[in-house]
Amino acid sequence: MTWLALAVLMCAPAGESMTATRVEGSVIVAGAPIVTGAVLQPGDTVETQPGGRAEIALPGGSLLRIGENTRLTLSPIPARSEFSARLFFGNLWARVHKLVSGETFRVETENAVAGVRGTEFRVEAGQEQPDLVRVYEGTVQVEARDGRWSHALEAGTGLRFRREAEGPHIFDGEGGHPFMEWVRSRKTADGVEPGRIRRAETRNPEQEHRTRERVRRRDR
Repeated sequence: MTWLALAVLMCAPAGESMTATRVEGSVIVAGAPIVTGAVLQPGDTVETQPGGRAEIALPGGSLLRIGENTRLTLSPIPARSEFSARLFFGNLWARVHKLVSGETFRVETENAVAGVRGTEFRVEAGQEQPDLVRVYEGTVQVEARDGRWSHALEAGTGLRFRREAEGPHIFDGEGGHPFMEWVRSRKTADGVEPGRIRRAETRNPEQEHRTRERVRRRDR
């Protein structure tokens, strides 16, 4: 299994808390089951059993969804100006709210560091397969902790990597994935369909100029 650290930025007004806004099946925190509406504390470890899934709303508007058979430790510090989580195994989907300078968000697995800013992505960690980062919106910069490699992932691409491998494998596309099927089947509070690829529009000045010229000629 590899360890990944995803550095993001987020804002959390004082007094806001981490809340389990959706709990399905068996989800354990501090050795006891939780239900929808439970308030989570810094340093809590969330464990989902087979069939168990959870959604956690973070201060500042960011959102986590956790798949079954997943273990995740939440930020060990008060979630006022920064957030971190440690994914031991399983699946984590995150939609990170637009961020401002000086605020941080991290998700760790063993062997890399990834920086994101206002994006949507998934991280998967396991002992018998390569770890994975998959981007649905925005850009994620993934860097090996030992500096051996660094990749910028755009929406629609992903990265697989192992601790002992020479380098990671970048891929496009994603087949049917049970966890993402669950994520997509439950819209977020803003009504936006999660897990849909949203690529940034790139401007083409030359094409825009040709279009303007055609319009001018037509209007003469």
